[in-house]
Amino acid sequence: MEAKRLEGKVIAAELQEKIVEKIKSFIGAGLSEPSLVAIQTSEDPSAVWYINSQEKLAGKLGIHFKRMMPDQVKGEKALLQQIQEINADKTVHGLFISMPLPAGIDSDKVLLAMDPKKDVEGVHPTSLGLIVLRRGKLIPPTALAAYRLIKASGVMLRGKKAAIIGQSAIVGRPLQLLLGEARVTTLVCNTGTGEEDMKKIVGASDIVVACSGKPGLVKGAWIKQGAVVIDVGTTEVDGKLQGDVEFDEAVKKASFITPVPGGVGPLTVTMLMENLITAYEWQMK
Repeated sequence: MEAKRLEGKVIAAELQEKIVEKIKSFIGAGLSEPSLVAIQTSEDPSAVWYINSQEKLAGKLGIHFKRMMPDQVKGEKALLQQIQEINADKTVHGLFISMPLPAGIDSDKVLLAMDPKKDVEGVHPTSLGLIVLRRGKLIPPTALAAYRLIKASGVMLRGKKAAIIGQSAIVGRPLQLLLGEARVTTLVCNTGTGEEDMKKIVGASDIVVACSGKPGLVKGAWIKQGAVVIDVGTTEVDGKLQGDVEFDEAVKKASFITPVPGGVGPLTVTMLMENLITAYEWQMK
């Protein structure tokens, strides 16, 4: 029996309805609509696509959206100046900065310049630190999307074993903390882990999250029977998006699995908008 697909768009639609209701309640109470500024720092296709998706969803939800183009933030000094202005602007509740930054701009300096309460991408050290302290507010959207999809499977998490393939600061590491809080024993592997070791780790795991950005790295045959498989990878191969997991084989063994495309991706932008609502409420206190 094939695994049940975990479709991100289904969960996203439910969350979007809740966001719309919250915004209506804000406006009904005489407050302003939530406002998001996205700074596009380059013409990187994935960054442009992500900001386009934000703009489209913001319009649908009733969120004020402003995009700043690369020519408005040329160089580190100009970018830092814009960040300071946005930090001070009480009518702006969320700030997104596209990555990677152009050469010559210090990413650490840029991240630290952001107001943590407006960090909708959850990349400021304060955001990540609060997750460590189990007081997380603004959680990286992709990690949160993966976690919501795992929970959507309905599988009891407490006592389960999970393998996360990839340890980035925006997916693997925060997701490890989220799963740990749910009492899941989690092992994070980097892409340098040997194939035999990775095979053993994946084969012993009830939950597998692949977020390495390496197409087909996780073989379907490795998957434990009945495991929940979340594929975060989205790499274009021969004109098609391909995940980090060999889907056709994995779907025969998993109980639940996310397709690529259609799994984590459609939910990630909604998670960013949910962060915006959290940021809005945080700033209103």
